[in-house]
Amino acid sequence: MNIYSVVLVDDEMINIEILKKIISTHCLKLEIAGVAKTMETAYLEIVAKKPDIVFLDINMREKQIFEVLDKFETIDFQIIFATAYPGYFFKASKYNPADFVVKPFSEIAVKEAVEKATKRIIKNIKK
Repeated sequence: MNIYSVVLVDDEMINIEILKKIISTHCLKLEIAGVAKTMETAYLEIVAKKPDIVFLDINMREKQIFEVLDKFETIDFQIIFATAYPGYFFKASKYNPADFVVKPFSEIAVKEAVEKATKRIIKNIKK
């Protein structure tokens, strides 16, 4: 079984803890490589850890996570947007995310998003 590394980005620790619990219980293919609570640390964690998958909260305090994504010349990880604001889906779609999960998180939605992301990783490897 392949193990995929993941970075969790959210400015609210409760959401990170919920994702950690769901992942550790239901997404056995994932290993949490890093956590970030600010946009600055999000960028640094992604660059340092080179994750396969990143869960990204869209609204980070007064800014949007898109500013972090725009710093990457190439996005070589699967994005799962995690948000309480589905109104951002259209803008977020330009980053070609594997999926979206809406807060409050459900185990089923997280598992389905992870499955989509891992299938994309496998497909990219075969190219």
